[in-house]
Amino acid sequence: MPTHENHIQPATKRQTRDNERNEAIASLKEWLKPSTVVYTVLRSVSSSGISRTLDLYVVLNHEMVRITWSTAKVLEWTYDRRKEALRVNGCGMDMGYHAVHCLSRVILGMATH
Repeated sequence: MPTHENHIQPATKRQTRDNERNEAIASLKEWLKPSTVVYTVLRSVSSSGISRTLDLYVVLNHEMVRITWSTAKVLEWTYDRRKEALRVNGCGMDMGYHAVHCLSRVILGMATH
């Protein structure tokens, strides 16, 4: 008697990326409210000055919680594994502010003030 096995297709890279992003959005929506302060730490600046790496933190239950990886997933920006930080490209403005502003647009649906 032949058996029929369910063949589950492995997730594609895009499906995996989308799942990670959706999980990160859900987590950050729980943690980030309109009054939440997001702290940024500038880790490095490239020699050309065109890119830099940042870490992002929030205070939850009186403890600093690192949200850098989740932020990279939500914004679909590069997470620099070597430096373990968010890579932000560009110059001429406060890139910490830019990262938090973009994050607030996705998580809260609003601009920061």
